[in-house]
Amino acid sequence: MSQLVAVAVSNKKPRFGPRVATQAWWIERIREDPIYLYTEEWAKHSEYQVARWKTLAELDYKVAGTSILRGAPGLGQAYPPKIEVKPFWFKPLIGADFKDYQLWSWLEATKSLGLPVSEEAGKWYKYTSTEDLKEGAIKLLGIFKEEFAPELDDYQESEYNLVYPTTPLIKSIVLDIPVGPIYKYLNKTIKDSSYFPTTESGQVIKKKYLKVYLEERLAEYLALGGVNELVQRAPLVEAGHNLPDPFYWDLWANLEHLRESYTEYCAQEHFNPEASEEESEASCDI
Repeated sequence: MSQLVAVAVSNKKPRFGPRVATQAWWIERIREDPIYLYTEEWAKHSEYQVARWKTLAELDYKVAGTSILRGAPGLGQAYPPKIEVKPFWFKPLIGADFKDYQLWSWLEATKSLGLPVSEEAGKWYKYTSTEDLKEGAIKLLGIFKEEFAPELDDYQESEYNLVYPTTPLIKSIVLDIPVGPIYKYLNKTIKDSSYFPTTESGQVIKKKYLKVYLEERLAEYLALGGVNELVQRAPLVEAGHNLPDPFYWDLWANLEHLRESYTEYCAQEHFNPEASEEESEASCDI
């Protein structure tokens, strides 16, 4: 039974329980569906054997779908996206630091899409795929879910209350999403009626940069579990379920990082982030 079919079948549950596609719902699928169960046979292999599998899995990560090495898996096929820099929000999971999780989540997305990997990469993926790691991966993606959007702290709320009521709303930002069948299940806007965030001096952060910033977070989401989630959501959407958006990011709750990133961006563009609207239009269109 494929993962897509398994998810659709597992949805035939009693009416009472977590809302479909919420975090609690996904965790229930892991705990109840036998395709997710970790069997002890994978714990019987030597440290050397596991290290060998991982080395070849890392090679797949580097070359799969390319012509860098003759005979590499999936020549010419579009493999899941990758990121190389650890996101500021990432926290190690049980059994995986960032590098291990980066590789594991890419393999999971690759297998969900039905793309080929080496036998050794498949073995490392199975060996690593404990229930703890799978559950931790779902919780990690909670940062991209509206259901876990944190309350603003006193400083963030006070800053928000200073914003002029004519300031544009975050939901007006339209994201450029990747091309491909699975990405049609991805939302292009953030359903957030809050105003655009501001700099410390109260200047509204430019829409162009907010789009860049959100697309950076979107790339992190897709590379670290989002693609696999979109694949799992597909049969639920096709079955007519009203699901929460897969991607969400709270700009105000991450105000400090946003402001720091904006300052760095403006420095690269030789633009003063604290400039007035008239000054900014005259110096740099961001």
